[in-house]
Amino acid sequence: MRFTNIILTLLLPLLAVAQVRLSGTYADLAAPSGVDHVVLYYNLGSTDASIEYTGSDSFRWTLFDGSLVQQGAGAETLYPSHDTGYRLYVADTLFSTYYVLDYRQVMPDVSAATLTAAMYCDETTMTLSAVLPPLAYRDTLGTTHPIARDGRFSYTTLAWNGTQWQDSIAEETHTLQQAVATQEIRLEPTLRNTSYVLYFDEWLSQYGFWNNTTAPIVLSDEYEAVAVDARPSSVTTSRDYNGKGVENEPQRPIDETTLSGSAPLEINFLANGNKPVAKFYRWNILKGSTLIAERFDEEQRYTFTENGNYQVRMWVYGDSCSTDSTVWDISVSESLLKVPNVFTPNGDGQNDEFRVVYRSLAEFHCWIYNRWGKLVYKWDDPAKGWDGTINGLPAAEGAYYYIIRARGTDANPNDRYHKVTKRKPADIGVYQLSGAINLIRGK
Repeated sequence: MRFTNIILTLLLPLLAVAQVRLSGTYADLAAPSGVDHVVLYYNLGSTDASIEYTGSDSFRWTLFDGSLVQQGAGAETLYPSHDTGYRLYVADTLFSTYYVLDYRQVMPDVSAATLTAAMYCDETTMTLSAVLPPLAYRDTLGTTHPIARDGRFSYTTLAWNGTQWQDSIAEETHTLQQAVATQEIRLEPTLRNTSYVLYFDEWLSQYGFWNNTTAPIVLSDEYEAVAVDARPSSVTTSRDYNGKGVENEPQRPIDETTLSGSAPLEINFLANGNKPVAKFYRWNILKGSTLIAERFDEEQRYTFTENGNYQVRMWVYGDSCSTDSTVWDISVSESLLKVPNVFTPNGDGQNDEFRVVYRSLAEFHCWIYNRWGKLVYKWDDPAKGWDGTINGLPAAEGAYYYIIRARGTDANPNDRYHKVTKRKPADIGVYQLSGAINLIRGK
C-alpha cells in the first residue's frame, strides 16, 4: 500500500502536466512557493494566451478564494487575467494551482529610461533612471512573493590575448531594484571608451519572449575610460651564437623568459598598458635597496653588467588612475673562469677547440704561443676558442702555452692585473692566468 502511494505521489505532477495545456508566449516559472505554477505571459490579450484542461473528467476553474470562474463542457479553456490566481479541480479534487501575470503590465518604460555612468579607477558606477513595476505573485494563502528582475549590461572593453590588447564585449548581469525611481549598479571598470546597453529581463529570452534585438533595452552615451591596466612582460636577449661556442658559458641566457644568468644580461621590459588611457610610465631599477636608474619611457632595455641581485619596478599612469607596482627579480651570476689543459681537434665533435669555461666576463683576452715562444693565435671573445690550426693548417701535436687576462663583471674597476702570489692573491673578478695546453689529435 505504501509503495502504491509513493508511485501516485510521483506521478501526480506528471498527470497534471499531461492534462493541462498552456498556449501563447509564456514562461512557466520554476519552483514557486505556495503555488504549483506561476505563468508569466507576454501578452494576455492575444487570442491564444490560455490554459486548457484536456482531461475527460468533470472539472471546474475557481479563483484562489473559491469563487467559481467556469466549469463543464465547452469551458475547458481558461483565458486568464493579469495578477490573478486560479485553482483547477478535477472530479472535485484540487488538481493544480496557477498564478497568472501579464508582462505588458510590468514591462519597464524604456522610452523614459536613462543610463548615466561615472567612471572610476576600480569600478564604473551606473545610474539607472527607470521605474520597474513590481513583479510578484501571491500564493493560495495570499502571501506575496517577489520575482527577481535581472538586467544584463553589455559594453566594450579591452582583453589581453597574450601579445596585445583587443576589443572585447563584456557582459554583467545584476539584480535590479523594483519600484524605485533611480538606482546605482556597480560594474567592472572598462579599459577603453565605451557606451553601455542594458537589457531588461533578458532571462525571458529563453522562453522565446524576444532576442537581443527585440528585448526592452536602454542605451547610454559614450563615456571616456579612466581605468589603467597593464600586462607587463620582459624579453631577454639570448646568446646562442648559432648553436656554436656556447657550451662553455654556464648560465648563459638562452631563453627569452629567463631573469637570471651570466652577464651581460640584456633584458627589454615592456609595460603593455591599455593605451591610450595609459599615458605615462615610471621604471625603477635597484641593486639591492639602492636605486641605480629611473626612467620614464614605455619600454626599457637594460643591460645588467655587474653580478648581484636586482629589482625592476614599473608603474603605469593615466590622467587620474594608475597601476600597482610590478616587480621583476633579476639575478646576475658571479664571474667564473676555468681553463682546460688538453683539447683534441680531431673532428669528432668533442673537445675540438681549446675554450675556457666562463660566466659574467666583461673583458677577455687570450694568446697562444708555441714551444719557441711564437704567437700562433689570439682572440677576445670567451665564447670562442682555438681550433688547433695555424694560418689555416693543422698545428702539430704537443704542448702550447696560453696567457689569459680577463675581468669579471664583479671586478673592482680600480684593480689592475698582477701576478698572483701568496702575498698578493688574485683580486675578485680579475683573472691573469698562464699555463700549458696539450694538443692531442688522436685517431
